[in-house]
Amino acid sequence: MSVRSVVQVADLPPDIRDMKDAAAKFVDTRILPHESSIGLTGVIPDGIVDELRSLGWYGLTIPTEFGGSGMEPLGYCALLEELARGPKAIWNPVNLTNGVGARFLERYATDEVRDRYLPGMAAGNVLPSIVITEPDAGSDVRAIRTIARPVDDGWVINGTKHYITFAGSADCLFVLARTPVDDTNRDSFTIFLVERDNPGFKAVTAQATMAGPPHDHYEVVFDECYVPSAHIIGGQGKGLRTIMATLAEERVSMSICAVGSAFRCLELATNYARDRRAFGSAIGDFQAVQYLLAESAAELAAARALAYDLARRLATRRVLPHEAAVVKLFTTEVAGRIADRCLQVFGGAGLMAESPISRIYRDLRVLRIAGGTSEIQRTLIARGLMDEST
Repeated sequence: MSVRSVVQVADLPPDIRDMKDAAAKFVDTRILPHESSIGLTGVIPDGIVDELRSLGWYGLTIPTEFGGSGMEPLGYCALLEELARGPKAIWNPVNLTNGVGARFLERYATDEVRDRYLPGMAAGNVLPSIVITEPDAGSDVRAIRTIARPVDDGWVINGTKHYITFAGSADCLFVLARTPVDDTNRDSFTIFLVERDNPGFKAVTAQATMAGPPHDHYEVVFDECYVPSAHIIGGQGKGLRTIMATLAEERVSMSICAVGSAFRCLELATNYARDRRAFGSAIGDFQAVQYLLAESAAELAAARALAYDLARRLATRRVLPHEAAVVKLFTTEVAGRIADRCLQVFGGAGLMAESPISRIYRDLRVLRIAGGTSEIQRTLIARGLMDEST
C-alpha cells in the first residue's frame, strides 16, 4: 500500500481528481528529479518554468478574461498540493501569482491597472511582491511607520520594509503605508502598487534565511517614491480591510502547501525506511521507526481533510477569521512535526544540505510565521470562541 493511498482525501470530483493525478505525474517526472539541485542552488531549470507557463499554472485562479483558468479554490488546492511536493522555489511564486497578488488586482484595482498586470501575471511573466513587514512592525501591522503623503495627482512614499519576499525580482509591489485621513492627521492605512522601476524605490540589502537559496528576501527603501493615485488598491484608508478580505484564501493555500510538503517528507521517509538497513534488517522493520511514520500518516490525513474542507467552504460562503485560523494553525504545526519525525528516520543523512528532507524541514518552518504566526492564529481562535459564547 502506498503513502498516497493511506492519506488520500476522498470525494474529490472526478474532473478535479483527474487534474490532480496529471499534476502528480508532472511533479514526479519533471520536478522531483531536480529537487536536490534546486534545493542547493535555488536555480530552477528553464524548461520547468516554461512548462509551468504553458500549463497555465501561474494563472489557475485568475479569471479567464485575463488569460487565466478561473479555477475554484478546491481545484486550485488539489493542483497546489501536488506542486508543493517539490521545492519551495517552484511553488512559492506560483502560489503568489494565484493568491494575494491576483486578488488585490482582480477585486480592488482600477480597470487600467488590472488590464495592465493581470494578463502578465496569468502568463507567468509578472511576479508580485507583498510589502508589509518592517523592522519594528511584524504581527503588529498597525505599528508600521512607512508613510505616504498626498501630492499633485498622486502620493509620495517614504519608509523602510524588510523580510520582503521577491523584492529583488518582482515586477510590481503591493506596499502598505500610513496615510492621513483628515485634517487632524489621524492615520489610516492604504495599499499602493509600486512598479519596479519607480524612482525612489530600491531593494538595498539581500537577507539570507535559514532555508538557504533562493535568497530573494530584501530590505527595501522608499525615498520620495512617487505613486499615481490610480495605483491605490482598495481605496484610500482601506488597506487593512483589503488585507483582511484576502486572509482566508492566503491561509488555505499556505495550509495546502504545508500538506503537500509534509506528504513529500512522508514519501521520502517511507522509502528510506524500506531501503536503509541496520542490524541486519530494513529500519522500517523496527517498531520505533514504524511509529514515527504511523503518527505522521495519521496527522497528515487529518490536516489534509481539514485543509480541503476549508477550500470547499471558500467556494460557497465567506470564511470567518477563526475558521481559517484553525486550519492554518493545525496544518502548519502538523507539517512541522511530520518534517521533524521524518528527518529523524533519516538520521545523520537527513542533516546533509543536499538531502531533500533537510530542505523541506527548513522550508516548512516559515509557514508557522508567514501569513500570521501560530500565536496570532491561536488568538483569533480564542476570540472566535469568546464571541460565540457571549
